[in-house]
Amino acid sequence: MNFQILITILIVAGFAAIIYFLRRKPRQDQAVQVMLDWMKSLKESGDLSRKEIQESIAGSNKEINARLTEAARLFSDVQHKVGQMTELGRSMQAVQELLKGPKTRGIFGEDALESLLKQVLPAHNYQMQYRFQSGEAVDCVVKLKEGLVCIDSKFPLENFRAMMKSETDEDRENFRRAFVRDVKKHVETITKKYILTNEGTLDFALMYVPMESVFQEIVNDGELMDYARSRKVHITSPNSFYHYITIIHTALKGAQMNELARQVLNIIAALKQDSEKFATNLGVLNKHVTNAKNTVDVVNEGFRSLAGKIENAYNLQLEEQREVEKLPGGPESDLLIK
Repeated sequence: MNFQILITILIVAGFAAIIYFLRRKPRQDQAVQVMLDWMKSLKESGDLSRKEIQESIAGSNKEINARLTEAARLFSDVQHKVGQMTELGRSMQAVQELLKGPKTRGIFGEDALESLLKQVLPAHNYQMQYRFQSGEAVDCVVKLKEGLVCIDSKFPLENFRAMMKSETDEDRENFRRAFVRDVKKHVETITKKYILTNEGTLDFALMYVPMESVFQEIVNDGELMDYARSRKVHITSPNSFYHYITIIHTALKGAQMNELARQVLNIIAALKQDSEKFATNLGVLNKHVTNAKNTVDVVNEGFRSLAGKIENAYNLQLEEQREVEKLPGGPESDLLIK
């Protein structure tokens, strides 16, 4: 707008200058021509500037429209995301309401525990709701060669939630102490009920905490973690539990490989015994065959000797018979004379 005013002023000034020169030197055509040329140039410059201004305004409008369109799209996306977050918030609120009951939390923790186990271990390597002779049932046991690893899900949520909602440091500290007592109580329960070496368990157990935020609060308390370790209870969360189970799975695979290797060695040892026994029997058989061959050779030799003697005796008899037949009167007359 300021630029247009400036152009208008220049045009008016130009006309004023023309009038001035026309009045002052009406006969000076050259000066008038110069002024006319200047006015023409000024007009062309004004037209060009106006065109550039119009093009600039059109480009600006186009860019503004594009940005408004993009802003509208982004706003629509934000509204959609806000709707999703609102729905998620409602779902989380429903979950929180659901987890208010201790029994519901227990079922939730047990289901989460079983879901993690299914991802890593074969079904025959663990058992849910394993019951001891006392009648107590632990959420899960993992079966190792050395014994049973007991895993129990615990969800100390009430005092933790109250601690998180506390508005004063004093209330927060009170609820934190109550939360620590809850955790220690769970640890003590696991130690007394589920570490039973006389029933085949190992001398430690795992306490599974299904919520990471609760687990982090426990881990951040070094004294509480030391207490759990002193009671031979290892506290885990969904993330750390996966690593525990992976290690157990690796141990199981190693045990299976060792068992397979042991079976292979047993088979090889049995084959060695069978081979040695076969070699002994073959040696005996070879000796018997050798003795039988020698006996056969002796028999063959005796038979050949006997056959030779029989042949000689037979030949001698034939020779005597021929000699007798050659005598006068034959054999009978000879016998009569005798």
